[in-house]
Amino acid sequence: MPNSATDGSLAVRCVRSLLERHGLPKYRQSAWLAKAFGLSYAQAHRRLNGASPWSLDDLAQLAGLFGETLADLVSAESQAGISASLQTGGETLNCRIWLGDSISVPSSGSVFAVRSKSGWVVATNNDRVEGEAFSITRLEARPATDRQRSVAVLDDDPDVTDSIVSNFQLLGYRAQPFYRTADLLDCKSRFDCFVLDWVVGDKTVLELVRSLRSANATCPIVILTAQVASGAISETDIADAMKHYDLLFFEKPIRTSILAATLSRAFVHEPERV
Repeated sequence: MPNSATDGSLAVRCVRSLLERHGLPKYRQSAWLAKAFGLSYAQAHRRLNGASPWSLDDLAQLAGLFGETLADLVSAESQAGISASLQTGGETLNCRIWLGDSISVPSSGSVFAVRSKSGWVVATNNDRVEGEAFSITRLEARPATDRQRSVAVLDDDPDVTDSIVSNFQLLGYRAQPFYRTADLLDCKSRFDCFVLDWVVGDKTVLELVRSLRSANATCPIVILTAQVASGAISETDIADAMKHYDLLFFEKPIRTSILAATLSRAFVHEPERV
């Protein structure tokens, strides 16, 4: 990234990626940025759409608010790539892509990326896909070595749930959102792992955790909350549940990439489901 951050499209992509992986959906980002930087809503909106430039100091300050460095912010967007689906020969292949600029009319014979409801799709002019198109600067397709893991995400805040699910999908998981405990109980056997907000509605998910553990003694179960520091919920209750039911714990806002890496390590010690 140049020292004046003049590559607006890269800066905006880095910022958007940072905010999304920390649980901020796109439509809430301008308001959050305005509050965090003391800007008007209009000023923040221009920053997030590339109409106003980002300086390196601004980007470093933003990354620091989430405990990341400027290098973390840039590398997460430019080095890791994102998961996508590629249709070829009647088959759907998993691949990783690196996005370029938004494009209004893709050139003939080119491939481009479009974000669908189920994740990013690599398309051509012959494909019928809807959504904003982006050029692809790099594409990698490799044979799958492991089966795609499934994760259930439960939170009664739909914005948080949908954002986490979207980020998991970008990382190659089959993720499904749930907003009520009862809905997840009805289909719990479908999933390899579970990401649960500690309080759903007016109750903790302790009974749900007991049910999940009775069905599978080793599957990763992650508990999320943003209410420990405020004292709204009992830290002791969560600690006891972690010890008794072998749970993982993350405080919000979460870093989905770190959570996914933790789950990957947990799967190493879990028997494959038949």
